Amino acid sequence: MKVETVKLHPQPMLYLTRRSSMDPATIGQTMGEMFAAMGGFIGEKNPPVSGPPMAIYRDHAADGMTIDLGFPVAGAGTAMAGGEIKAGTTPGGTAVKVVHRGPYDRLRDTYGELEAHFAKEGIPMPTRSWEVYLNEPGVVPDADLLTEIYMPVAA
Repeated sequence: MKVETVKLHPQPMLYLTRRSSMDPATIGQTMGEMFAAMGGFIGEKNPPVSGPPMAIYRDHAADGMTIDLGFPVAGAGTAMAGGEIKAGTTPGGTAVKVVHRGPYDRLRDTYGELEAHFAKEGIPMPTRSWEVYLNEPGVVPDADLLTEIYMPVAA
C-alpha cells in the first residue's frame, strides 16, 4: 500500500447526508440510495459538476456513522442547493491518501492497513475519512474499481 501525505484545498460541493449502521450491507444500500438521489438531482438541475463523487464519513458511534455524499461543483454551483441537497465544501488540509483498487466490499481491508500505518507512525487515528470514487461500478470490472481514501492528519 502506497501512503502519501497530501495538502488539499477545499472546493465548493453539493451533497446530501444520511446516517448508516457500520454493517457493510447497510452501508452499500445507503450509498445506493444516496447516489440515486444525487443522480436525480444532477439530472434535473444540471449543476456544474467539477470532479468525481465523494463520500465523507464522520460522527462514528456505536449506532453507526454519518455519511455526506456529493460532488464538487464549479463557481456558483452551490447556489443550486435546496431541499435535502446542501451546499458545503470538500475537506481540506493535510491528509494521508491511499488508493484502493478492487471491489468496495474489500475497502475494510485497506482501512485496516491504514489503521496499522497510523499505529506504526504513532499518529492518532482520525475520526473522519473520505473516499473519492474514480470510476464506476458496472462500467469497469469490480477488480478495477479505484477509490482514493483520505484521512486528515496534523500538518
